[in-house]
Amino acid sequence: MRSTIDLLLDLVRQSQALARVEFSLVRAELSERGGLVASSLVALAAGLILLPVGLGLIIVACALLLTRLGVPLDIAFLILAVAVIVVGLGLAWAGVRGLKPSRLMPAKSISQISSLFGGLEP
Repeated sequence: MRSTIDLLLDLVRQSQALARVEFSLVRAELSERGGLVASSLVALAAGLILLPVGLGLIIVACALLLTRLGVPLDIAFLILAVAVIVVGLGLAWAGVRGLKPSRLMPAKSISQISSLFGGLEP
């Protein structure tokens, strides 16, 4: 029969061994994911470079289409430039409006937490 001290020492040794194995698994998984993150960042960068180029080409193609329909080239580009600026301003305005601190604050969670603590306001 083993003593209590021997059993506790054995428990400590096994816990340490388990912790070492778990940490080595975490390190292996993090290094594996590190390679995935690097390749994903490269793909994201390439996409962010190609998207504006493609959108610019679409705008040029639309301007050339307008010239085919009889609109002078300079007026066609002016029309599309104004349209792109209006759309861009609208999207920027919507983005700024959506990022107001009052919209980002988790009001429901704050009210639930404050009700748990007796209705105290933050």
